[in-house]
Amino acid sequence: MRGTTLKRRGATALGDLPGLRSPADRTTLVRIVLVLGLAASFGGALLLARSAGSGRAALLPTGAKTGVVVVDMSGSESGLPFERIATVVRALAAANQAMGLVMFSDTAYELLPPNSPASALLAFERFFDPQAVANSTPVFGVTPWNQFSAGTRISAGLRMGAEALRRAHVTHGSLLLISDLNDSSADEEPLVAEGIALKKAHVPVRIVPVAASPGNVRIFGTLFGWNSFIPPSAYRTTANEQVQPIASSWPWALIAVGVVLVGLLAANELFNTRLRPEGAT
Repeated sequence: MRGTTLKRRGATALGDLPGLRSPADRTTLVRIVLVLGLAASFGGALLLARSAGSGRAALLPTGAKTGVVVVDMSGSESGLPFERIATVVRALAAANQAMGLVMFSDTAYELLPPNSPASALLAFERFFDPQAVANSTPVFGVTPWNQFSAGTRISAGLRMGAEALRRAHVTHGSLLLISDLNDSSADEEPLVAEGIALKKAHVPVRIVPVAASPGNVRIFGTLFGWNSFIPPSAYRTTANEQVQPIASSWPWALIAVGVVLVGLLAANELFNTRLRPEGAT
């Protein structure tokens, strides 16, 4: 029945109904815009809340959001090397820093992918803490990598760390090498090639030297830059010295999104509240 307008039983016919169509369309559009804005603001607040409280350890270079710890386990000596590794792990955990983990001797193994939570990295700390002290000498327990006693190929560890960053699509990542830097003579050319490849890929390398000889320090300083070495103050004492905040102490981005969210809710109440007839109670 063309031209017939259906209406609910008992409804009152309005003579100016066509004139209300434009305001109704405007109201619908406002509602759609507000709903989309509320959804976007709520989603942004959730994402910011998830990252609130995270930090960037002073062990990482400026601009690096995550990285891979590359640990030299060749020979697996206990004592200072183990204690140094444990201290670095605690520094990263204190900063709530998401990291990956690679261990190597002549072959490299990825134990944790990049962006693994700090708690996952901290689970490895117990292997590097002494179980007892005998005659003023720390005694360490048996670890899963005691068999890492072959030659040292630092290039293999760095290559595995870089591959882990690529697989995880990390664009602002870094490698944190913990080693005595006593590399195999057969690894000289592969190490230089890997260093060049990392520079081309814009993957910075930070180095924690553990009882490294001056000659080995000189080799790695020439290859990766003298600013790649981390000073002992970054991991030797308290968490305050080990951690740099990734942002200011106040979560301004989260606060701003919250203000926008409250404003949109207020606008929704203002523009989309049902009109009450005059004289209605």
